[in-house]
Amino acid sequence: MRIHGELLIPLALALALALASPDETAAAEVRERDACADLRPPALVTLETAPAWVDAPGLPKYCRVRGRYAERVRFEMRLPATWNGRFLMAGCGGFCGELLPDKSGHGNSINEPLKRGYAGISHDAGHQAPSWEASWARDPEALEIWAHKILPMMTELGTQLIEQLYGRPPRYRYFAGCSNGGRLGLMAAQRYPQLFDGIAAGAGIFDLSGNAGLWGNWLITSIERDGVSIVPPRKARFLEKFVVEQCDARDGLADQTIDDPTRCSVDFRAARCAPGAAPADDCLTAAEADALNRLYGGVRNAANERIYPALQPGSERYSDIWLYGAADRPAWGILAAAGYRQLLAASLAVPDVPAGLPTERMLDWIRRSPVPALTDATNPDLTALRRRGGKLLIYQGLADPLIIPEPIMDYYRRAAVHAGGMRRLQKNVRLFMVPGWGHCWERPSAAPDDFDPLAALENWVERGRTPRSIDASQRGKDGTIVRARPICSYPASARHIAGKDPARLDAYRCVAE
Repeated sequence: MRIHGELLIPLALALALALASPDETAAAEVRERDACADLRPPALVTLETAPAWVDAPGLPKYCRVRGRYAERVRFEMRLPATWNGRFLMAGCGGFCGELLPDKSGHGNSINEPLKRGYAGISHDAGHQAPSWEASWARDPEALEIWAHKILPMMTELGTQLIEQLYGRPPRYRYFAGCSNGGRLGLMAAQRYPQLFDGIAAGAGIFDLSGNAGLWGNWLITSIERDGVSIVPPRKARFLEKFVVEQCDARDGLADQTIDDPTRCSVDFRAARCAPGAAPADDCLTAAEADALNRLYGGVRNAANERIYPALQPGSERYSDIWLYGAADRPAWGILAAAGYRQLLAASLAVPDVPAGLPTERMLDWIRRSPVPALTDATNPDLTALRRRGGKLLIYQGLADPLIIPEPIMDYYRRAAVHAGGMRRLQKNVRLFMVPGWGHCWERPSAAPDDFDPLAALENWVERGRTPRSIDASQRGKDGTIVRARPICSYPASARHIAGKDPARLDAYRCVAE
């Protein structure tokens, strides 16, 4: 076996790797001194810098390959000197536009898998822009790359570089992503089921037209006046406390976590400031209370019928980041919703409406635009994934104010019907709803939220260990675990066992109601 026809990988090592079982496979070590520097760019690739070994704090030694694919996609591939035989393609957040190979966490990250021996690739999805901006998408090819073509592009590229450096293809191929990365994961399961052995899709904006279109438009029309949020971001802490006081204990355990937001309905008029009192940060004005009731009430049409779900109690901890902007600092969710609306307007050649649209007009734009058919990953038919034997692990925060949780549960139920029942679907597809968790680890939760979906997926794919629950922990300032609980495979949820310490993992059992 050769790298560029020049550098030989020892034959005995190559044969051992080819014949070994997954659990017995010895790590592939790149022994040749110049193997990384001698990598050649595959077709359509222009390198920004020469490939080189990197010794970075906290990471294993790796070969860095950084460049541009098809003159559009900026990418960085990290190939460890000691490789475990696995490839990972990471997703990217929002409308992407940035190359972030050092992004932390378990979402759109390649460094955590790299620490375990994965070769991973990060990318910007084919354009350069702030993650909320969508004007680039007026280029049809750029939009199609971001929507789904990035998946086969980066998988092919990553596989080619792996074969060059190690002399063999990856034994397993994985995808992991959160937010838009979660949408890409579901797109991979639906449109490209042959690409990956396992897919970890978190907090996916898979229903882009519903979440960014209907819900995003509802957010703008409910909470903004003249470009400024009716609810100041500083009131998020008060709102969190107010909602927790009303909803936390309804699951039988007062632990600052709302396990099932659907069991609690909040009327924000109960938090209004006293009549005649000056506005304060520990109460709401009448306008603020009305705006919040509208926001949490779901997307409504002109007949006041709810046509799409909206914000749920428990998401207040994160709402200042995503929903309540200021004049000098617009909320990310507002900016991204406006970007999607502008994309629809451009596709229909109609004027944009910065203040937002009536719900009926947004529905009309979504129906007439070609964008949803290209970008939405809402097809419940996962037959091809199941026939191939692929595994799809979906996870979603129940306290996510940006990617609201109800749509993914509805999608999962529809997928179960299409598969012929929940049990049949769960052989290949599992959903995990995470109490108290916000959006993609962008802010620490008040509940256990430290969990590794890729590790659970890897055990499922390679060892047949079906993940009926995933262990989640919460750490104190010194890094020690102060609390743990299982995240149960939907439709089951964790129930506290009376008399047991609620900080312990074994104090819960997964119960399907």
